[in-house]
Amino acid sequence: MNALLIYFLKVVGVQAILYLIYNLIFHKSGRYAINRFYLILALVVSFLIPFISLPNLNYETATEIIETEKTVWNELSEITTIQTELIPVETANQSNYITEFIILAISLLSLFLLARLIFSHFKLVNLKRQSEQVVKNGFNIYCCNIESPFSYFSSVFIPKSIIESSSFDIILKHELVHVHKGHSIDRIFLEIILAICWFNPFHYLFRNRLIETHEFQADEEVILLQNDPIHYQKVLYQQLNSKYNLVTANHFKLNTIKTRIKMMNKKTKLSKWHYLLILPALALMTFSFANKENVEFVEPVKSDVSEVFENVLNSSDNFTPSIFPLKNVKDVKLTKGFGNRMHPILKEERMHEGIDLATYKGNSVLATADGIVVESGSIIEGAYGKIIRIEHNGIYETAYAHLSEINVEKGDQVKKGDIIGTAGTSGQSVEPHLHYGVKEIGKNYLNPVDFIKDYDFKTNSDLGLSTIIKLGKPNQKLKVVLDPGHGGKDKGISSSNYAEKEIALLVANEVAKNFQNSDKVEIILTRDKDEMVSLEDRINYSENSDLFVSLNAEAHEDTEENMMLAFYNDNNENTEASKYFSEQLSHEFSGINKKFRVGYTRGYYILKNAKSPAVMFCMGYFSNPESVEYLNSEKGMKEIAKELSDAIVAAL
Repeated sequence: MNALLIYFLKVVGVQAILYLIYNLIFHKSGRYAINRFYLILALVVSFLIPFISLPNLNYETATEIIETEKTVWNELSEITTIQTELIPVETANQSNYITEFIILAISLLSLFLLARLIFSHFKLVNLKRQSEQVVKNGFNIYCCNIESPFSYFSSVFIPKSIIESSSFDIILKHELVHVHKGHSIDRIFLEIILAICWFNPFHYLFRNRLIETHEFQADEEVILLQNDPIHYQKVLYQQLNSKYNLVTANHFKLNTIKTRIKMMNKKTKLSKWHYLLILPALALMTFSFANKENVEFVEPVKSDVSEVFENVLNSSDNFTPSIFPLKNVKDVKLTKGFGNRMHPILKEERMHEGIDLATYKGNSVLATADGIVVESGSIIEGAYGKIIRIEHNGIYETAYAHLSEINVEKGDQVKKGDIIGTAGTSGQSVEPHLHYGVKEIGKNYLNPVDFIKDYDFKTNSDLGLSTIIKLGKPNQKLKVVLDPGHGGKDKGISSSNYAEKEIALLVANEVAKNFQNSDKVEIILTRDKDEMVSLEDRINYSENSDLFVSLNAEAHEDTEENMMLAFYNDNNENTEASKYFSEQLSHEFSGINKKFRVGYTRGYYILKNAKSPAVMFCMGYFSNPESVEYLNSEKGMKEIAKELSDAIVAAL
């Protein structure tokens, strides 16, 4: 109770000083918009300053005095008897009862005032329902049986006797200023504070000044519009006899007309620079009314603290994921990278929140940093299956999914390099692999490749992608040319249903549909209908493109052979980028359990002459019955388009 009383006394003290400054300097400054801001800010600041904590600069001296007195007392205690006054239990209980009664009485009255405020709101809502809505000068006006016009948020209430009067236009403009400036929000804010802290007299003073400032501001705006202050003042006098008044409404006349007329005739305004005087006053009040905390200054053990900082940094490094998450790296493949993928149904890009590392079942999974296990087990009906999540010092979180075995439990502390489980195929997974993710707690996922320091993705080809290449130009759309092979009289290879030229065009159109609303990728088709396009004309499309992909199908002498192929030219300036996209295609289709092979050649007219990175994508073999069925099905063509779209997005 004492702490609460001290807090309220500090609030009153700050408000008294700020109110005195306002009355002496700013009240009649003519800067009504700034004054409105000052009054609201002053109330907010008065509640905040007592919460601020500052160090007690006299703490060291005070400590020395206390210690000296304590030493003297110890010496005297051998010959002095100390008597302690005991407070009777009944008196203490009586004091508690009085305190509780006072708090209860204050709370009940605050609840009553809040209820009255709510009642006032509903009273105005009810008045709005009972009023006749009239459209005047393009505004909705509520005409009702009141004596004085007023506004409440976006509603303007006008007496019936004023609607047709000559002063109506001026009164309407005045009330619309209240509406547009949001004065009702200020009033509600003040009334809520008054309802809760009704016992503080300065709140009433601030409310009166704020209402007065609202009227000054509205008067100034109307006079600027009308340019006839004398006529406006006459209209004010006509409203003096009004009696209708609600605490939260903005009334046209109120009881400030004499002061308002004086302010209308005031010619000079106080300079805005005078308001800077409040800054030293705020600093002084903060120092005077803020809490003082005793701070003991401890002398450093070492004058050279470099070693201390080095230890802190090393400790921090232990909590940063930095090692490869699998113990055995041999034959591990990066089958899906970090970034956006095209959703097959929603036709929009979705984030892949980590990397997928294909490996054998049972490969040991390692904690990539020190931390605490926050999740360990299977997600019911989840795509990730058995999963482990580890929190690292409240900064990072790592995830390890599709595990076959879990060696840790929730709450366990782990060190960097500890074996926490084994890779597997749990969840929605066809082949053994590890999904590994890294994120900042409370923020977005990050690319795990950027954190792995003990493995060089750019020089080691064990992980499939020999180098990571981003196609296209920064801050520009990626221009991708899709070339559906054959066309017109040239059908390509025929099957029982669709010909090669038809399948290639259907897949290309589906990819184009996937990106039709994309702000990152532009798809350009060498043909969008069944027509023959010459090889020279097809190549011309590559002039200003970032990637050229030609779609076709093949036949194989072995009818058992069933796979997809990607070819690139190994002897031109775009070889590395072409190879990278070919590998990206392989990774995407391997993720849906499709057999895929990447090869290079110096044949094919398109690959030799393309002016951009170019890939010949063979979607399957027409010589294999299973492949024919897949290529001729709607599911197969949409799946090919989806994985091709994913590869394009991953290349951004």
